[in-house]
Amino acid sequence: MDILTYNPENRFQIIKLYALYWLGYILLFSLIQGLPEGDFIVAWRNEWYSVLPKIGFVTIVVELLMPQLLFRKRTAAFFIAYITLILLFAFLQRLIDNYIILRYYLTFWKTVPLLSAPVFLYNVSKLQFVVTIPVAFRLFYHLAEEKNKVQTILSEKLQAELASLRNQFHPHFLFNVLNSLYSKILSKSDDSAEIVLKISDLLRFSIYDVNNKSISLENEIDYLKNYITLQQLRFDDRLQLSFSVFGEIENHSIEPFLVLPFIENSYKYCLDENNQGWITIAISITDDWLAVKIENSLPENFIAPIENISSGIGIANVKRRLELLYPDEHILTIKNETTSFFVSLKLKMKNGSH
Repeated sequence: MDILTYNPENRFQIIKLYALYWLGYILLFSLIQGLPEGDFIVAWRNEWYSVLPKIGFVTIVVELLMPQLLFRKRTAAFFIAYITLILLFAFLQRLIDNYIILRYYLTFWKTVPLLSAPVFLYNVSKLQFVVTIPVAFRLFYHLAEEKNKVQTILSEKLQAELASLRNQFHPHFLFNVLNSLYSKILSKSDDSAEIVLKISDLLRFSIYDVNNKSISLENEIDYLKNYITLQQLRFDDRLQLSFSVFGEIENHSIEPFLVLPFIENSYKYCLDENNQGWITIAISITDDWLAVKIENSLPENFIAPIENISSGIGIANVKRRLELLYPDEHILTIKNETTSFFVSLKLKMKNGSH
């Protein structure tokens, strides 16, 4: 689609296309006019003389009027200029016919007045014919370029939005993890050193993989395991956890950090007033589909509406990313039961590790 993209690299291609077009035009009309009379050479020579106004007319219309007027929505100005030009170049064509071709090469033909209506209209129609194909191609490429621009803008907008969503997510995650470390340090817990190591592993993974369009499912699950281990150090025996993975996790890839916000959310709301709670996490892989089910306990008489639980920064982030990256390839279900909160996510994975 970049043949008519006007830059130095493609200028030679444009000139070559014009040259081929005009050679084809001259050959076609030489055959049409020369074969019936059996004088192809004369017709060929005459077409070379008469082609100059046509080249000038087509060049001005396609290279000047269309970009400057038609493509800038100045339609009325374009048609006024177009009509003026076609009449002017038809008159120039009449001058060449009468004072060059008829005078020196077709002397046996009778000269007619310059503004003779039938002959003048014939030249107008010939100009209209010769400009139609270049105009159609120029319009086609312009529309293709505009479509490409729109697609590029949408793609750039999508990438910018995804980058923004990722950047929103990481401060939120780090805030929660560092709070856990802070609590352990205050209590002089022996787990502090292990927590620091886990944070280091998570940060290393986050820094290198967060900006990737996709990561291996195996790495994603390892990341989740590290996160869960980190949280279990924080909650000790107060939290009962069931975590399981079923199916083959190799040779699949997904957008990074799609599952973690839901797990993080379950830790946030699972404990009751006695600091007891439970979380069940089940991940299964069937063919190219990933199914994640997460359920956590809720405190008795928990009054926060589902909107408060499911629309925080992390959850709102992942919902938007799912809409952008898996628009027709995911199913997200969120249920707020009386004593538990349930999330089910099913999405189509990509083949390959990345």
